[in-house]
Amino acid sequence: MVTFTDGTTTGVVTTEIVPNCGIKVIQVRVPATFTWGTDLIVVDLNDYGATKISGFLAFEETTAGQVIVAATGTTAVASGVLTYNSTGSSSAGNDCGGTLIVYAY
Repeated sequence: MVTFTDGTTTGVVTTEIVPNCGIKVIQVRVPATFTWGTDLIVVDLNDYGATKISGFLAFEETTAGQVIVAATGTTAVASGVLTYNSTGSSSAGNDCGGTLIVYAY
């Protein structure tokens, strides 16, 4: 399960890209209602048979479906639950969503 501190649940797509390969590659589609630099994203890795992460990528859309930039932030995992805290918005308020890629095991 993925939760956003803004309460968003609709429009959230979470996909295990390569199932049953030892390491999980989880894609989380971040909705446009997410506020970069303010909201948190919480991913329960246990739902995907994982408890730790080995890599993490975050991308923010600055123009929907056209322009992306690398997003910055911090991650923490406790009891198999990943929390991502974005540290700022490079889009200066033009939030269009984004994508997280989580490498977990």
